[in-house]
Amino acid sequence: MKLLEMKNHVSSLERMYEKYLASEGQDQFDIMDGLVNRFGYMVIAFQDVMTTIGRLTGTVNGAEQLSIRRAISEFQSIFEVECQEQGLDNGVSSMADRNEIVHVYENYKSNMEAVLENVQNYRSEYGAIVRILWKYCEAKDILQK
Repeated sequence: MKLLEMKNHVSSLERMYEKYLASEGQDQFDIMDGLVNRFGYMVIAFQDVMTTIGRLTGTVNGAEQLSIRRAISEFQSIFEVECQEQGLDNGVSSMADRNEIVHVYENYKSNMEAVLENVQNYRSEYGAIVRILWKYCEAKDILQK
């Protein structure tokens, strides 16, 4: 399971965003490119974590790997109360933007801007998602799986 990896990517997104704000020109573009990559890695780790949770709870069969949309849906279903109380639905739903980044390379510049907007708007939500998942996995004794 890639929960620690997800946590590290979220932390990196936060640091890189601060660097982005303090930079300009080509440096800003390079940092934005790094943000896109980190965002993608964070989402992949999220999918892996949700797949592991799904296997252990019986909603995912065998070698099945959750799509990002199904991983988002599983998260919103399992953590419905937390999503409502902490306003996480938009943050977790923003992870679906990874599909655009990966599959529509022609729009890379607008995809970069979408990721920047996601990080700007939802970086605290990404951290909250990690904390919720960590607490859940710790309680279920599945951090090592």
